[in-house]
Amino acid sequence: MKASAAAAALACQLAVPLIAADSSQALPMSFEGSTTIGVELDHIWSSAWFSHAVQRQLGVGISAQLIPGSGDHGESQHTHGSSHQNHGTSELNSTESFLLLDSTHLLKRWNMNRAQSNLWLFAGVGTYQSWNNSRVNATRIAARPGLQFDIENTRLRFEAKGQLFLAQGVERPMLSATTGVGLTPPRYQGVQPWLELQVRAMPGVIDEVEIMPKLRLLHRKVVIDAGYSSLGSLTGSVTTTF
Repeated sequence: MKASAAAAALACQLAVPLIAADSSQALPMSFEGSTTIGVELDHIWSSAWFSHAVQRQLGVGISAQLIPGSGDHGESQHTHGSSHQNHGTSELNSTESFLLLDSTHLLKRWNMNRAQSNLWLFAGVGTYQSWNNSRVNATRIAARPGLQFDIENTRLRFEAKGQLFLAQGVERPMLSATTGVGLTPPRYQGVQPWLELQVRAMPGVIDEVEIMPKLRLLHRKVVIDAGYSSLGSLTGSVTTTF
């Protein structure tokens, strides 16, 4: 009985930081039966998503991606001496969007003494649209495969993510790597601030690699990100799980 009580007490002590880590890191999917909603605003690529964890290893939902075009600026990108003028602007002349039905699969989870690592598979199918001046130029069937690997504990994290948004004649990759450090111990009922550094590339959308220092505020149910891109713009996101 004493051994069982000690084991239960130890399990409770370990569960609190693990729960805090799982939710605070805003993983693609949380506990079974939970729902995650998020919005990310960026001058190059913005997104909104909804995901429901129908099982511990499977989530389904909807996502919308918006990639603003550079309009008339895109026509001058290849002219001599225009690189400074178009620094940080999209290579696309038309605004593009993807509206997808998504699934998220937890392929593998590694539980370690003081850390956890995950491998995720993303899949999506839906529609792609492009338009100029509110006039739709094209509507096509779209798909999105993707992978994410992350490893984290309550004070350190690393994430590598790759997604490929596809439609007929269209390929829009998004590649990112993020590392972060928690500035305080985890607080199950409070807020834990993190400093993060993200490197992101979007070949075909912009020809520069972004470097983004970020401040992340982590709560048991809400994650808020605010950062500054090396392309000269502010970025931000909010994610909540319930």
